[in-house]
Amino acid sequence: MSASNQPVAFQIDKELEIPSIPLVLIRIIQTLDADSSSAKQLEELILHDPALAARILRLANSAFYSFRARVKTISHAITLLGMSLVTSLAIGINIFDTFTKGAKSEAALINQLWTHSCGVGVLVRKIWTMKRGIPREAEFAFLCGLLHDLGKVVLFKTHPGEYSSIFAAEKKESDMAISSYEEEKYGAEHAIIGEMLAKQWGFPKELSSIIRKHHDLSEANTPMVAAVMLADQLAKELKIGYDGDHGLHFQSDLPEVLSKLSISEGEWDNLKEFASQECVNIKRFFQIS
Repeated sequence: MSASNQPVAFQIDKELEIPSIPLVLIRIIQTLDADSSSAKQLEELILHDPALAARILRLANSAFYSFRARVKTISHAITLLGMSLVTSLAIGINIFDTFTKGAKSEAALINQLWTHSCGVGVLVRKIWTMKRGIPREAEFAFLCGLLHDLGKVVLFKTHPGEYSSIFAAEKKESDMAISSYEEEKYGAEHAIIGEMLAKQWGFPKELSSIIRKHHDLSEANTPMVAAVMLADQLAKELKIGYDGDHGLHFQSDLPEVLSKLSISEGEWDNLKEFASQECVNIKRFFQIS
């Protein structure tokens, strides 16, 4: 590419019509770092958005969680799932719904990306639970997985037709990853763009950083980054949703990522078995979304 054809560095500004962060989302994000936040406060925030409340109840009653009794209220969902997980679900649902509004032709592709993102969230939460066993950290891991491809949602909004074509195209092994196409077309790939929005919307610094680094193997010494990388790879292999890179293979990085997380051969086999089971649940849920 000649110097004259170099893309202008991607910027998030008012001209790009990025939706303003919804007020309810601002308040929900504030609960992430607020130890004093109560279940009642979270319930009240969610109930201010009936569509959000309905989506969370539907997720709580899905095969993901397999509760014996039907979950009928947000307070019940918070009791069963925990504040951190319900907070993460509320943030993810709110963001994807915000960017899907008005995007009729892109809605199906964004839903595929949402399916993939949910799959990565479920898998990275499992990885973190398996290796660390700290519930609050595991729910933050879920949020990192859920939002790792946030930058792609931004590109759907800013360059809908063009990016839809790039995203939907089935890739061959000889093709570039979608990140390379993004860099070539827009001057930045989705990990950088996702970090830009995360910062603009006031997300916690650690979350913004993980969104930025989730494809950078040199950052795999950070356990959460490595966990998101591994979960992303598993979700791709099992075709949970679609993230714009199906047809490409990233197995060459797998041994190094497994090593960074100290995952044994037996643990890897167990993780793959869990992923296969969850793949069925996730696909079934999104078929009726």
